[in-house]
Amino acid sequence: MQPIHVKFNHTEKEYLAAARMLLFGQKELVARLIIILVLVWLGIMMISLLSEFEFPLWASFWIGLLVDASFVYVGLVDAPRRLFRKDSKMREQFELTFSEEGVALKTPQIDSKLAWSLYKRVLENKSLYVLVYDAPGRMAMTVVPKRVFRDASEELEFRRLVHRQIDPSVAFTNDSISDQNYAYAPSKLEPPDWR
Repeated sequence: MQPIHVKFNHTEKEYLAAARMLLFGQKELVARLIIILVLVWLGIMMISLLSEFEFPLWASFWIGLLVDASFVYVGLVDAPRRLFRKDSKMREQFELTFSEEGVALKTPQIDSKLAWSLYKRVLENKSLYVLVYDAPGRMAMTVVPKRVFRDASEELEFRRLVHRQIDPSVAFTNDSISDQNYAYAPSKLEPPDWR
């Protein structure tokens, strides 16, 4: 297999989408948000019971949701956006080479080789692949936009490589590539027979 070589610059929109995919991919995130919501409700009810101030139940519900929504906004929008805007390395040109031996990453400041064993899972949406590696508490990921592949066959080769090296659940058929960024190729070059 030939190595797959791609060059690109991340966009803020792609980075935010990758951060959201990574955070939503964490199973304990939803559980933490529910625990925070319940603790806020219990706190408001305790204040209401211990003081003479009567706090309506509907208001505690909305305050709990507001607190949860603020955590979600900070985690999914504000923090990743600030990180992307603050760190100039995020906006540099990335060169990635994927081969059976691993992933070579090159930027103006970085030249490194990553082993496939570093990656634990793959997340995908209609425009991105996110290769996640294990670094607790950090957004440790390699983001590969689908727009960087030359054609559907190169993306298919990438999917096969990811299937073999990281996650066997990643489909690697032509049916799994539903993105329409590639040029249309008719099934046959002859006109239909209208007789």
